[in-house]
Amino acid sequence: MKRKITCFILITLLLLATGTGLNLAVYGNTEDPLQEVDELKDEIAEYEETIRLLNEDIEMRLQRLEELEKELAAIEKELADTEAEMIRAQESLDDTTKRFGGRVRSSYMKGGTSYLEVLLAADNFGDLIIRLAYMQRISDHDAALISALREDQQNIEEQYLAMEEQRKNIEDRRFQMEAERKNLQEQQQALMALLEASQEELEAALARISQTETNPSYGVVLDNHPNARPQHGLAQASLVYEYEVEGRATRYLALFHELPNKVGPIRSAREHSIMLAWEHNVNLVTAGGRRANIQRINDWGVSYTNALTRSGFYRDSARRAPHNLYTNLSTLNQGTSSPGTVLRPKYISRQGTPGNSVTLEYTSNYRVAYQYDREQEAYRRMINGNVHRDATGEALWARNIIIQYVDHPTDLRGRTNPQVVGKGSMDYYVLGQHFSGSWQKDSRSGATRFYYEDGQEIERIHGQTWIQITRPK
Repeated sequence: MKRKITCFILITLLLLATGTGLNLAVYGNTEDPLQEVDELKDEIAEYEETIRLLNEDIEMRLQRLEELEKELAAIEKELADTEAEMIRAQESLDDTTKRFGGRVRSSYMKGGTSYLEVLLAADNFGDLIIRLAYMQRISDHDAALISALREDQQNIEEQYLAMEEQRKNIEDRRFQMEAERKNLQEQQQALMALLEASQEELEAALARISQTETNPSYGVVLDNHPNARPQHGLAQASLVYEYEVEGRATRYLALFHELPNKVGPIRSAREHSIMLAWEHNVNLVTAGGRRANIQRINDWGVSYTNALTRSGFYRDSARRAPHNLYTNLSTLNQGTSSPGTVLRPKYISRQGTPGNSVTLEYTSNYRVAYQYDREQEAYRRMINGNVHRDATGEALWARNIIIQYVDHPTDLRGRTNPQVVGKGSMDYYVLGQHFSGSWQKDSRSGATRFYYEDGQEIERIHGQTWIQITRPK
């Protein structure tokens, strides 16, 4: 199995090295930008998987190289020990040869003793037999000694040859190991370069189909009484919640990262608007609120600016109170100093059902509708059949519309309190498509998350979002 994986990796590397593998450039020519991104993501996943397999193979081979290095070191030690023994054996052999050679040379220098002399010098036949046996023993001993010396010399020469062969094998294996290490490093670097290139291509593709948004720093509660329309600042909000208050009238919580020089009319806080601002970590701006709600803001540690007690707010004499309280967000200096950014896609990566229009009826006298415009790739917002415009005359457009269905209990005084903590159903409209799903908010400060029916969290596309908090279907 490991050999198959290794072969697959090497073949992949050869294909990549010769340019016959996956080509990053071809994806830039696709007509579907989402397909381009998906293909690049698949390519990166393939590279990452190949790198993972290669790293596993590299780790295994490096471990084997370490084991071989230890084996070679042990063999070298054995060779060193053997060489020391051979040196001692050679010295012993040389000493024995020297002594034997000296004795023979001494015998020859003294004239030696022949068998005839031994026979003639014998006193009797018994003495003759003893002398012959002694001479034979000396002759046999010398012959055995010479044979042993020759054998020892031959063994030593063979061991030296074997040692030299082992040393050569060790050097050859070390050379192969070093080459293998270099090849592994080159393979890693080649794959990492391809992965980096594909990631850069993905970033470029994402840049073509996505935009960076700055997280909001202010959340302003805006009036939606007929006498408060048209509002200032709504067209520049990045996200707007619409929710019920008493009498089934609605208000807005508008979140801003751009800072308009006129925003309003500003109205009071509600418990649910406090929690919605809290989850976005914005500075909540309201025209005061009930004592219980101001206490909640303090107890929960929500960043807060009270328009009724702080400077930087003013009444517009062209309107009547309480629908005439405004501020200049660009000079208020109460927002978060480092809101951060988020990358949002321009297109959605799945197909829904047709969703070109949606209508919500809060009361018989107040209906909100959205109509999709294909050229704008956004929904035109309507109130009671008329285009909803900012006070500057700019029409309001929504790129994302979320209909969040929540329970709306009332207190003893008949005040509505939408239950934004918990979970329920939702509808999502985007790019002329409709998706059903669910929402969940686990705590007062926790983020509200929206999910498709299959459980995957939705990813809002770039542009203004409207979240309509309404009663269950």
